[in-house]
Amino acid sequence: MRECIFCQGMASTLEDVWPLWLTKRFPSSDISFMEAELGGRKLDKWRNKTAKLLQVRCVCEKCNGGWMSDLERQVKPIIESILEDNIKTIDVSSQTLIALWAIKTAMTLESSNTHRKRFYNDAQRRELGMISAIPERTSVWIAKCVNQPNIYSIAKDLWTASGQDVIYGYVTTMAFGSFAVQVASIRPPVNLPSGTTIKFDVVDGPWDEVLIQVWPIPRLRRWPPIKGLTGDWGLEVLTNRLSKSVHVVYPQVRI
Repeated sequence: MRECIFCQGMASTLEDVWPLWLTKRFPSSDISFMEAELGGRKLDKWRNKTAKLLQVRCVCEKCNGGWMSDLERQVKPIIESILEDNIKTIDVSSQTLIALWAIKTAMTLESSNTHRKRFYNDAQRRELGMISAIPERTSVWIAKCVNQPNIYSIAKDLWTASGQDVIYGYVTTMAFGSFAVQVASIRPPVNLPSGTTIKFDVVDGPWDEVLIQVWPIPRLRRWPPIKGLTGDWGLEVLTNRLSKSVHVVYPQVRI
């Protein structure tokens, strides 16, 4: 039996990647994609039959019924308020819960493909479960969708350099009707100097008007954003907004 991805226990329970309280809002949705990409080259793409059948045996009963259940209970009224257009501002606490939920979901979604090496390591997943620690160099954004009635997900591996200084990225884009969330994490080489800044190149677009960043440094935000993402095309643009290229800014060294 496999180990729980969030602790050292045995993965004894099936986990719904998309929680039932959310999938029941989209009974006709059959969209759920995963996509692997290295250095801009697509390697693989697979599709689940229906969103409701997206279950993975990757967690133990203690995690599933403990902190994971607590997180779902806390984030549920926030996401439901967003979906029902009953919210005008999103406070810091709510943004942090959305970010924790998004990265937990991205980690669980990643486990649905057993044929690839996981991007998030054991320490990152266990720290999320034990102390609600989001991995370093991770950013989370949310957006509003228009004319998008389905569940949508694409996760991409990005290989942003070659040689010994490989910089890996992993971007998960998800949408549930009018609510979209994107998680982007970077794994730098071990020899990278501390204090080095790494940023994905971003495809041109009105992202300041479309996206609300909820992690890192959450602060009071107005909802909804000025502009929304329209249909499948809008989600495709969001999925591809982060380039395989990166900017690396090394810290200045005084002599």
